[in-house]
Amino acid sequence: MTFHATPMFPGDLYDTTARVAAAAPVTETFESQEPSETWSQFLQLGWQGVLIDEAHDGAGASLGDVAAIAEAAGRHALAQPLAARCAVVPLLLAGLPGASDVLRAMAAGEASVCPVLDTGQVPLAAVRDGDRLTLNGRLHGADLTEPATHFVFVATQDDGLPLLVLAPRDAVPGHASTWLGIDGRQTADIALAGVTLAASSVLAQGEGVHTRVERASAVGGLLACAQTVGAIGAMIEQTIEYLTTRVQFGVALATFQALRHRVVEMYVAYENVRGMVRRQVLDLCEGPASGSPRDIALVKLYLSVTGRQVAESAIQLHGGIGMSRELPAARLAMHALACSLQWGDRFAHLDRLARPALH
Repeated sequence: MTFHATPMFPGDLYDTTARVAAAAPVTETFESQEPSETWSQFLQLGWQGVLIDEAHDGAGASLGDVAAIAEAAGRHALAQPLAARCAVVPLLLAGLPGASDVLRAMAAGEASVCPVLDTGQVPLAAVRDGDRLTLNGRLHGADLTEPATHFVFVATQDDGLPLLVLAPRDAVPGHASTWLGIDGRQTADIALAGVTLAASSVLAQGEGVHTRVERASAVGGLLACAQTVGAIGAMIEQTIEYLTTRVQFGVALATFQALRHRVVEMYVAYENVRGMVRRQVLDLCEGPASGSPRDIALVKLYLSVTGRQVAESAIQLHGGIGMSRELPAARLAMHALACSLQWGDRFAHLDRLARPALH
């Protein structure tokens, strides 16, 4: 009984990320003031610039290349905000004149932008007065696992006009409440009261903002799925290795038919989600109009359930040691669960699928 997961998008990006991820230290917390060594390497490698066009000093590559990075990182349960900083932000800022300098700085690894796109139940209120923009409200769910130089978020004027705002981190001095996720991600809610920015911080406005945010968020969810695929593949490999080497009653656990059947169920689930995610990434590589938000929401919904099932199976098949954080499979299981909550959990995607306008 042998198995080795095949990358969805093999190549140099996958191999390089896998090497860096394999050498990353196992940590449970991140120092928010300084980037981790792993994140510093990703910045130096230019991963933030993979989707940025060549006019802004990026690689101008495809979403499949970022998916390769995400899958390789998922195999080692890396909590770094790769999907957010390397895909969601470049898509949000693409084609916006006011974002040119930040995009070049991102491609060079000199800036890192944290997207905060969850408006919560009460939208962030914005008031424009001449050349000033005043903000009141809260930024929900800022992923500060690694430090950011800027925030990009949506604010709403009194007349309901949505604004896409890019602000330096130092210009958003609100009080933050911080939470640590099960896989080490650090998330913050930041309360803003009378925070004033220059009006030039507004990059876009109108209904096009919602379209841009919806598309970027869908891609973020798809890349979280790619991370989960990587984690599931690694979990199956490690589970098979454990069952093959662990001996009980004088025989290897891999000889027990009930356990073999459980592993087969994990493998079938893996092949299903791997094919689904790969297909959606390839569709989006053909152009923005090729990817369907509804199809991506369905994949994210399905994988949120399947990822949890495979994670639970991996822990159970490892027995008591499966509950230990020192076990790689246990950390992968927690990572898969955390990814299922990124860019919308299964309930959020059920709500999205219920919208008549989601095609």
